[in-house]
Amino acid sequence: MTRKEWTLLVIAAAEGEPLQPVQLQKALFLLAENLTDAQRQTDGFYDFQPYDFGPFAQAIYADADELGAEGLILIAQPHARAYREYIATVPGLKQAAMIRDQLAPAVAEYLSRVVTWARRLSFDQLVRAIYKKYPKMQVNSIFR
Repeated sequence: MTRKEWTLLVIAAAEGEPLQPVQLQKALFLLAENLTDAQRQTDGFYDFQPYDFGPFAQAIYADADELGAEGLILIAQPHARAYREYIATVPGLKQAAMIRDQLAPAVAEYLSRVVTWARRLSFDQLVRAIYKKYPKMQVNSIFR
């Protein structure tokens, strides 16, 4: 599987509900930290670096933009001062379901749990939870 397919899987795991950038970044970070390449069926994954609000991989946004151009996700910005939101389209949900069928059941379950958990938390709660478990990702933080 490709990294871009994992980005689609995460967005689709929200089941048509929007994901904020922080939720997308942190969910993919947890998949990078807690699943092996073999479990993800990848030869490599996103390279997360400590950034303003914890682990960050710029390539996620490029992959999301490609998914948007392919019609698999919608990238919306509800109003000028809001963050972008990532929402799986019907074709994206269908493609993600086919990809997800290739995962081991435990991996698919972990994916669902991570996305559900990330969506439940506010921005502050999510960043704090990541910092608590992965303090090395706080080194360049502007978040206090």
